[in-house]
Amino acid sequence: MCTEKAITTAIIRKQTLLAENTYLLEVDCASIATKIKPGNFVNISLTNDTQGCLLKRPLSVHYVIGNRISFLYKVKGAVTKIMSSLKDKAELQIIGPLGNSFSEIKNKKVLLIGGGMGIAPLIYYAQSLKQNNSLVVVHGVKNKKEIIKWDNLEVAYHVDEVEGCFVCDKAEDLIRLHSIDHVVSCGPLPMMQKVVESANKMKVRVEVSLEARMACGFGACLGCVLDTKTGYKRVCVDGPVFEGSEIW
Repeated sequence: MCTEKAITTAIIRKQTLLAENTYLLEVDCASIATKIKPGNFVNISLTNDTQGCLLKRPLSVHYVIGNRISFLYKVKGAVTKIMSSLKDKAELQIIGPLGNSFSEIKNKKVLLIGGGMGIAPLIYYAQSLKQNNSLVVVHGVKNKKEIIKWDNLEVAYHVDEVEGCFVCDKAEDLIRLHSIDHVVSCGPLPMMQKVVESANKMKVRVEVSLEARMACGFGACLGCVLDTKTGYKRVCVDGPVFEGSEIW
């Protein structure tokens, strides 16, 4: 049976504008930071909610250093707009860590493909993999204004308006070119489906991290149920990481 985790207060230490409408949010939250694994997410709510944004918002963990947790997000609606205006030392309410995590792998040639904000959990995962694996990390964005400069990690950029196609259209070529034997993807559903289909065709294992609307985040509300080949699954507790072949 799923039970709700405790709500924890996190203190904002820094916000940085990285690209158009894209922010890096850094918070201090020791009790959660020490438990996080790559692929986990948290549910965030504003402590002074004056806009009627009562439901918590799921955010994948972008990075953890010590007691500090980083989140990458894009301003799209009321909550993220308010969040982007919060100053240092402001408080957020966090529940987590939630969900499962990416596989622990060694001695593999790994392709990580992130579309838009789907790159967020992949950067954290890549940092944990780079010591024991050969990595190819690709970030797909719509235009040059969305390009993010990454530190301490080699990331290839795929700009749709420049390439004339989506990043998922290159998946099969990348698998073949780099002799990839493990693929991980996160981003829009149509993008991930195309990546999975390419990996399946090449007989390469593929994991995907799914996004979904979640009211609770711990399996009680059934608001994020997904129909898989092995039956209905809840993204928040059975995922967000799934074997790609289980979905497509």
